[in-house]
Amino acid sequence: MSETRESRGTDEAGGGGGEAGDGARRLTVPGIAVLGVLLLAEVVLLCGALLSLWPVLLDLVGPGAEVTATARWSPWGLRGWTLTGDTAMLLGVICCSGLGSFVHAATSFATYVGNRRLYSSWVWWYLLRAAIGVTLALLVYLLLRGGLFAGSSGAGSANPYGFCGIAGLCGLFSKQATDKLREICDTILSTRGDGDRDRQDKPVVVRGQEPGPGTP
Repeated sequence: MSETRESRGTDEAGGGGGEAGDGARRLTVPGIAVLGVLLLAEVVLLCGALLSLWPVLLDLVGPGAEVTATARWSPWGLRGWTLTGDTAMLLGVICCSGLGSFVHAATSFATYVGNRRLYSSWVWWYLLRAAIGVTLALLVYLLLRGGLFAGSSGAGSANPYGFCGIAGLCGLFSKQATDKLREICDTILSTRGDGDRDRQDKPVVVRGQEPGPGTP
């Protein structure tokens, strides 16, 4: 029963009940292996980046840190980058939202591979899952920082645990995050009606009259 409900969801990948009848082609075994390796590589890279970033992030935004403080970050042994508190927070949001997206994609992948219902038309869903989750998490982070923490930046202005946790949830529940952003936009950008509709003296509409001689 849970499998049937999952296949009907609009935010889950896989075969879908009616897609098999439309001539959809199941993903081949080599294709499944490649996609699984890509998902595993994604989580390994994200975990490695987050583990190396986290001490730097706490040093830059933790209590007692200077606002102008910078630190070097060298992920995976590559050339280091100089980070500020704000850039470190953005990177933390990116890593955690990517991990949340991985949980979503990997759960769907394992479910449909186990049921032999993974179709090739859904490959791009898995490949773009992390990018969608990261983009949503960045938008939510900027919205929270600009709305709830306006005027604050740098050291001590944000809790990295809270923001990174929210970013992970945005990646895991990307559809719900999109619905919440839509709700916020509907509230902020809502209108009460056109100006003419709210006027007391309604404009007079003249129809079916020809201009008289000599009138422009």
